Amino acid sequence: MRTLGSALLGLTLAACGPAMEGEEGVQEQEQTLEAGCTQLGSNITNHACTHDDISGDHVSVTATSGLTSATPSISTTHKYYDVTMPSGAAGTVKFRPSAAGSWAFYRSQNVSITVKDSAGTTINPALSHAVSSSCSLVTATLYDLTRTTTDYQVTFGAASGNLLGVVPERLEDNRVRYYQDADGDAYGNSSVSVYTACVPPAGYILQRFDCNDANASINPSATELTGNSVDENCNGSLTN
Repeated sequence: MRTLGSALLGLTLAACGPAMEGEEGVQEQEQTLEAGCTQLGSNITNHACTHDDISGDHVSVTATSGLTSATPSISTTHKYYDVTMPSGAAGTVKFRPSAAGSWAFYRSQNVSITVKDSAGTTINPALSHAVSSSCSLVTATLYDLTRTTTDYQVTFGAASGNLLGVVPERLEDNRVRYYQDADGDAYGNSSVSVYTACVPPAGYILQRFDCNDANASINPSATELTGNSVDENCNGSLTN
């Protein structure tokens, strides 16, 4: 049973950004994942789950044993692919990025994944880890993919029941801004932030508008005290 709340059903992020051209095999080895990112954040994982929750987003394809003329594509964005795998064996699909960037392949089983470019060169993953989600997705592996005019070959290891759920998500389409909360009062400094789809650094939160992030007694929810020349509640007034 799908359990993702209906509040997420309207979340539809359109892929964007220009294609990047360059020499394949050279650019593919360049890791574009932002520095310090060790785990994908909840925003991109929750968005991937919306596609499991919406029946119209499910697309059924049948993977092939190796790359053949019948190998299906999983390139349409914002879809949950129900991939029928060869019985007890690995299965291959094709993927062509709609835009260059860092692409995460979420999967419903912890099976292996191998991505090769059109020349047959294996692409090293930039990040891979188990995920905790509100849907069927349990693991994600991220690759920096720069070619948008040719297909990548994506091979998944054998899946239990020969059925694997797959959701490709572009990191750049799922970024959220987090603000530094140096004083720990649950309000961040509007002037110090990070924009990321990864788990934010320690001490960074979604709430902002702290006018003094060095004093936990000063924030938008604090009680204003009169006569001390301090704007405790950050409303720009010293009287209320």
